[in-house]
Amino acid sequence: MSLKLSAGSATANITPPLRTAIPGGFRPRYATGIDDELLARSLVLQNGITTLAFVTCDLIVVSEKISDRAKRRISERCEIPPENVMINATHTHTGVATSDLLGVDEDHSYTDWVSSKIADSVELALRRLRPAKIGFAVAIEDRISFYRRWSLKNGNVVMNPGVENPDLVRPVGEIDPELAMIYVEADDGTPISAVANFSLHYVGTDNGSTISADYFGHFSRLMKRYIGETCVAMIWNAASGQINNIDFSGQTKWQDRGHRQAIRMANVLAGHFITEMQLMTLRSEIELTSAIETMTVPRKAVTEKDLVTATEILEASPNLNYENGPFSWVVGQPIPKNLVDVYAHECRRLAKLPDQLSAKVQLLRVGEAMISALPGEIFVEIGKSIKTIAKGEPNFVVSLANGYIGYICTDEALTNQGGYETWAAMSSIGGVGTAPMLEKTIGHLLSKLS
Repeated sequence: MSLKLSAGSATANITPPLRTAIPGGFRPRYATGIDDELLARSLVLQNGITTLAFVTCDLIVVSEKISDRAKRRISERCEIPPENVMINATHTHTGVATSDLLGVDEDHSYTDWVSSKIADSVELALRRLRPAKIGFAVAIEDRISFYRRWSLKNGNVVMNPGVENPDLVRPVGEIDPELAMIYVEADDGTPISAVANFSLHYVGTDNGSTISADYFGHFSRLMKRYIGETCVAMIWNAASGQINNIDFSGQTKWQDRGHRQAIRMANVLAGHFITEMQLMTLRSEIELTSAIETMTVPRKAVTEKDLVTATEILEASPNLNYENGPFSWVVGQPIPKNLVDVYAHECRRLAKLPDQLSAKVQLLRVGEAMISALPGEIFVEIGKSIKTIAKGEPNFVVSLANGYIGYICTDEALTNQGGYETWAAMSSIGGVGTAPMLEKTIGHLLSKLS
């Protein structure tokens, strides 16, 4: 049976209105301008048997509610089953509140609307299907991403400890330097899509109150400029929960900031991509398969004493004096006093959630390539482990996909290291055992695809 590939790509504008709340910090910011439009970027692959759709959104997160609504619409209008659709966020920190996050509440008017736009991008891509070829590549880029969690002389593990801080001891882990790539072009050589998968949380922009797709958007526009306007290019954010663009050792000191720096970093990835395109073997026949499974994970425990402390902070003593904690789930570094009210509010939010939570995990195969789509901000160690479970040629680990349960930390980080990423919040929901369950679920999905 022929597995001849057809492919199509498209975008839909998902830019919010001005004055929307912008997530990504500890306190609310409100949009006063737009540096560049936010997009949903879609790639549809079809081989006569199976159709897969991939949608990457310039959002900080895609909640399960948004994803499920979009998938239902895609199923109804495009006849692509939900398990064959992957929807992920880039993790721009200058987007819109698509969920309850630190300092902001979900913008329901936006989330009610955006699912339709996400589905539109898939429908448009499906209408543009044409005979195509596909190729894969992997490069190593170890100069632009850095581990942001450091051990200090006092024994604490701290996120973003300050460049050349005299109390630095060592980063508590290592980056994943792999850049995995997919390139799709029409049979006549017209570019259709370029997908890069790299571990870098985000870079940043000039103004935190201005809407922007960050370096993810710059990459897309640069690839259009370099290889053609028909190319829909996207970055799938890999396991980058504690990986950023700042070298706290001080060995690498960037001269640029904001958009100038974001463009430079996007150009690094684009340069790799253009080089590898010249060496790729493109295939016109390809197998396509997908499976999805719901895993159950424990919510971080919030005790009655935590709730009493939260009430005291929010209603009586905002200047509460403490040296440790002050909540039961804090390990190591205490909550900074200027943020304790934020986490008191988060305690109340988490306590309203069930003790056990569900989240979707997806595994897709495109030829020999394996794509693991995971529902949160994944610690890099977990991403590396998943690559050893679902081995592909190459491997793609896609974070912030099909839903969001916050940071998915290693059990070591939760029980012994602590630090910002482990603090209980709507941006860090899963407790001890979440990472092992994620890896176990990938193993189950692999057996289904086999």
